[in-house]
Amino acid sequence: MLQTIINNRYKIVKVLGEGGFGKTFLTEDTHLPSGRRCVIKQLKPVTENPQIYKMVQDRFQREAAILEDLGNSNNRIPNLYAYFAEQGQFYLVQEYIEGKTLTEKVHTEGVMSESAVREILKSLLYVLNFVHSRHIIHRDIKPDNIILRDADNIPVLIDFGAVRESMGTIVNSQGNPTSSIVIGTPGFMPPEQAAGRPVYSSDLYSLAITMIYLLTGRMPQELQTDSRTGEIMWHQYAMNVSPSLRMVLDKAIAYHPGDRYPTAKDMIDALQSPAVNNYVAPTEPSPQYNTPASPNPGGYSPPPTVINPGGQPPQHIQPVVAPLGSNPNWSGGSYNPQQYVSPAATTNSAWLGGGGTFNTSVPVPPEIQGWNWGAFLMSPLWSITNQVWIGLLSWVPYVGIPMPFILGAKGNTWAWRSRQWRSIEDFKAHQRAWTKAAIILYSCLGALGVLIVALAFIGASISEQEDSDTPVATPTQLSPTPSPTFSPSGTTTGNFRPVVIGNLQTYTHDTGLFSIDVPQGWNRRDNSNANEVIIYWLDPTENGLIQVNVFNTENTPNQEELTDILKRFINKFESEPDFRMDQPVRQNDGSVRITWSYTAKSGNASGSLTANSFIKSQGDKISIDSYIVPSEQYKELLPTVNQIIASYKLNASAPLKK
Repeated sequence: MLQTIINNRYKIVKVLGEGGFGKTFLTEDTHLPSGRRCVIKQLKPVTENPQIYKMVQDRFQREAAILEDLGNSNNRIPNLYAYFAEQGQFYLVQEYIEGKTLTEKVHTEGVMSESAVREILKSLLYVLNFVHSRHIIHRDIKPDNIILRDADNIPVLIDFGAVRESMGTIVNSQGNPTSSIVIGTPGFMPPEQAAGRPVYSSDLYSLAITMIYLLTGRMPQELQTDSRTGEIMWHQYAMNVSPSLRMVLDKAIAYHPGDRYPTAKDMIDALQSPAVNNYVAPTEPSPQYNTPASPNPGGYSPPPTVINPGGQPPQHIQPVVAPLGSNPNWSGGSYNPQQYVSPAATTNSAWLGGGGTFNTSVPVPPEIQGWNWGAFLMSPLWSITNQVWIGLLSWVPYVGIPMPFILGAKGNTWAWRSRQWRSIEDFKAHQRAWTKAAIILYSCLGALGVLIVALAFIGASISEQEDSDTPVATPTQLSPTPSPTFSPSGTTTGNFRPVVIGNLQTYTHDTGLFSIDVPQGWNRRDNSNANEVIIYWLDPTENGLIQVNVFNTENTPNQEELTDILKRFINKFESEPDFRMDQPVRQNDGSVRITWSYTAKSGNASGSLTANSFIKSQGDKISIDSYIVPSEQYKELLPTVNQIIASYKLNASAPLKK
């Protein structure tokens, strides 16, 4: 059954780690109102012998007391809140440090600058100076055991190895208690510690290897060693590191303890020594190392490992993603940091690069070669700050089309040679900044494009919604604009030839859809389509018109909706001269009438026409019937027109077409 609470007090939030001697949990203290978070280390002895268990218990209590003293005396070591034994296992309750381990820092942000590494190194040396003054050796210093605290970005040293070592207590052949294990992590611990004889400089060795990891992004197993001297060769992976820091780290990782700094204080003094910081690299070529490809190009980060001095293989080494900042393109060869000093940097040999964009005599470090996304995506502007003046062709129409691709491929090489750089890291940071700027710019443009499309879509949806609010579509047409004919006259505003409404005869639609009385002798036209019946009659002078429009609707509109439909229908004439539309008149039978007028033209002559249009809904049909006559005859013809209007009957049950 999965354990959820420890000591009836500490609620388990998650498992932080698991090794050969137990587990590490993130917990919440349920006995405190704040539910303070704690780290609990669960430790299990290697043997269940009762006599040995008592020895383990005594030693565990002594080591816990030491941890309490360390945490209370130094704010860069976690506090010990409690310790106890339960069901044959031992528990430490420690302060939870919120932040990233150095391993996580390198994984997410890449290798660190020399100034950042110096600060971390100096801070931890002061911690070790304090720890060693209490006659304690940490024995497991590595990136996983150093946390950069979120609150102040100060490195905190965690996971002292002495308590874990107490779990390996056994009785030797003479009956004396001894430890059956050696604490440490392969690669980070020096040879004497692996042999079970750690000294103070063993911690300094581990700390220096950790700093080299921060500078190179490479685990110790990825670094070659000189088979004659045991010297670790790491300089070629951190060419921008100053000679003074290289000298300090090289001394700290010497193979023999006697060749290292004996104490943390000595190493602090060396780090701050003017003699070291004013050290100038020899002018003769540096040693050249033939460095074959890394045996593990992907890299790995081993967790705390227990080594059996009998020679058993290390346990719990797990592969992880290669750290950012490592150079997967490095495939061996030899090169010297001094060879990248700019030939033009006569006053300060610390500057690198320069010499001219196309000056092939200037070597380019292999780790900066490759595709340059900043140059590709922002070639016109990138060329200015990098002084690659040929890139200004990107501004020229047509000629500049291939330039982004050329600069993407050659940008790193040309930029390195076109101007001087403080370091390779400075160059990388500059190019990364351009890439980030390009990503931000194109992301903003993409977001703007998406926003425009979204707004257009929303606008179309709103328009469709407005249209859908009206339960029918507007009919397609009223009629051809009547072409008035005039009586002979010398004026440009001659009178209409009079419209004659004689005897009426009843017209019935083919399907029985509607019937209406129309004047005899008027010409009938049919402009119907699949969705709408459109039939109209013109008098012989084409100065008068009767029209009927009928179409289907899915819903039954009210008078307000009918009014909107009729207005849109009539507004198709609003471009005509002198167009005017009166207020709608709602009829008792549910229909709506609108009187409207406009000026019609024929040649150079013009005349006014007046119309009455009606709209009504019946069943699943909407009908619009319109009546147009010359304005001069409106009052004269109105009685007969009203007779025609009254004769119009709609049969909604009939189809639009046979």
